[in-house]
Amino acid sequence: MRTHDWSASPLGDPQIWPQPLRTLVRVMLNAQQPMFIAWGPELAFLYNDAYAPLFGTKHPDALGYPFAEVWSDIWSQIKPLADDTLAGKPSWHEDLLIPMQRHGFLEEAYFSFSYTPAWGEDDRIAGIFGAVAEATDKVLAERRNIAERQLLQQMFQQAPGIMVMLRGRDHVFELINDAYLQLVGHRDLVGKTVREALPELEGQGLFELLENVHETGDSFVGRGVPVRVQREPCGPLEERFVDFIYQPIKNADGQVTGIFVEGYDVTDAKHSVEALRASEEFNRRILDSSSDCIKVLDTDARLQFMSQGGMHVMEVDDFGAIQGCDWRTFWSGPEHEKARQAVETALAGGTARFQGPTPTVKGTPRWWDVAVTPIKGADGTVEKLLSVSRDITATKQSEEALRQSQRRLNAVLNNASVSIFLMDDRQHCVYMNAAAEKLTGYTLAEVTGRPLHDVIHHTHPDGSHFPLEECPIDRAFPEEHQVQGEEVFVHKSGSFYPVAFTASPIQDESGRTIGTIIEVRDISAEKKAQEHQRLLINELNHRVKNTLATVQSITSQTLRNAATAQDAKRALEGRLLALSRTHDVLTRENWESAELREIVEQAIEPYQGQGEDRFHLEGPWLRLPPRMALALAMALQELATNAVKYGALSNATGTVRIIWEVDGPHNPSRLRLQWEETGGPVVAAPSRRGFGTRLIERSLAQDLDGRVQIEFAPSGVVCMVDAPVHKF
Repeated sequence: MRTHDWSASPLGDPQIWPQPLRTLVRVMLNAQQPMFIAWGPELAFLYNDAYAPLFGTKHPDALGYPFAEVWSDIWSQIKPLADDTLAGKPSWHEDLLIPMQRHGFLEEAYFSFSYTPAWGEDDRIAGIFGAVAEATDKVLAERRNIAERQLLQQMFQQAPGIMVMLRGRDHVFELINDAYLQLVGHRDLVGKTVREALPELEGQGLFELLENVHETGDSFVGRGVPVRVQREPCGPLEERFVDFIYQPIKNADGQVTGIFVEGYDVTDAKHSVEALRASEEFNRRILDSSSDCIKVLDTDARLQFMSQGGMHVMEVDDFGAIQGCDWRTFWSGPEHEKARQAVETALAGGTARFQGPTPTVKGTPRWWDVAVTPIKGADGTVEKLLSVSRDITATKQSEEALRQSQRRLNAVLNNASVSIFLMDDRQHCVYMNAAAEKLTGYTLAEVTGRPLHDVIHHTHPDGSHFPLEECPIDRAFPEEHQVQGEEVFVHKSGSFYPVAFTASPIQDESGRTIGTIIEVRDISAEKKAQEHQRLLINELNHRVKNTLATVQSITSQTLRNAATAQDAKRALEGRLLALSRTHDVLTRENWESAELREIVEQAIEPYQGQGEDRFHLEGPWLRLPPRMALALAMALQELATNAVKYGALSNATGTVRIIWEVDGPHNPSRLRLQWEETGGPVVAAPSRRGFGTRLIERSLAQDLDGRVQIEFAPSGVVCMVDAPVHKF
């Protein structure tokens, strides 16, 4: 205050301050209690050293500034009090909450203070004199004490054990928690003596125990004390078991003023212990009667316990002889490593299982299914290991016998030429042999568990779906009788093939149908042979008719145009012979087709002289359909016969050149064949066309669906054939 520059303050130089202010300032500065003065029209603020800590960071800049400015953050709360004081109404406030910002943040603060009017020289109120005491620490401490008391009260009330405070020699209920009220049926106990409140305890010795504790000052501890108490109003007495302590409460003089009762209702725990004992006894009997070998190992895998049933199956007469042995040493070969890994897995907290052979203690061979699991303590660490071994020798022997039988059956089925499928009661495939895999293109793994109709006839050859209800194979199961027939299967590649099948239901001993066995045979070759036979018969019928028509035509024309009977005979024999030779070629080829060169060679063979080479053939390999082969054979026969009579073969020097080619890569292509005679007599065009010429130009062109042209050139006859041909 002495060093402060007061020139900027509304109060001005302290030397001119009015005497009442100077007097109040002297009193304030010499006081140890926090005090302040707010003086003048603007209530310029003055305070002592004890008040400075209340300002926090505002000190010392608050000296001389208006009250409203220095406490602007709380002015809205303080102004009504200041106005009352300036109006002549002094006030006292205790533990008043005034939130303020004095350290740069809003904090909760409590104050006890008085505002007193300050009088000036003119006997008018010129300001406010305030005496302040901060009560923040006190208020917060009281609040904590209240909270702690409430917490203690809640803990007392909500404690799981029973708690009671009894007062005086008569043991009057003063405090009771919820657990005790639950034990005695939620009665109204406060203010009543124990004899008055709990009359059913008379004769059970509890009242006498209380009296003794009060007289001697010694506490009493009871364990599992039976108490018969009425837990419901007007209800029957129930026996409960209680652990409790009677603890005397003494005053400063050592006199007992009350008794604190604390304890637990252990009835359920006692019943649980009894049930546990019964359960343990029951479990022991189960262990003794179990045929499994149940063992307990320590963490080093040493034997500590073996069930009676286990000793029997392991042929152990004296467990003491093997107790403490390393369990892993009972296993040898690959099984020793399995046992070692099982122990490691269980020690790591996991469960391990394996199967393997090892003999009993007496050397009897046995197969075992073994499980090793951890036994954990309360903290979750592995304390022991449980090993359970089940004798599966009989099962293994049955499995081996089944495998042998299965191998024999598979050998039979897989060597069978017929395809065999086995279906379960849902018509899902469970087996098919090697022939079936080859037939369908699927492996057993791909088909197992799938309906057969989904695999091998999901669509018709025409692309439409095959409804399940139309599947004749599937009818064998619901109708419970054998079904035979033919079907169309779809190969895995998408191709279709016909099959013959026999589907027979499989029945168990009770006669219930449990599946279907299906035998399937690919009849593609049979169907093809039948179709081929049908085509051959149709072709034969057609060819017989055509041949008869041809013979009839040849005979009629030959007889009509022959000059003599001898000429008619020779011409007729030659033409029928050519027809016969071509039929021989087609017969050898099953009337499917004939090779062009063979047709040509057969046609000219009768006209080849001994050691002569009068014919020259040139052309590619080409197969012709029957109709075209017969037509060409007849035409070549006519050309050869004419060449012998009048052309190149009528002398000793003439030759015949037969050439052909196939034009174009497409199907059908064009066959171009040419008969060309040279070296014979000079040829002149005939005055009229004979039967042979007409046979070639008309019949051949019609049968070949092409063009045929004969030229009578002076050097020799030339015949040109141009016809479409389908490649075989």
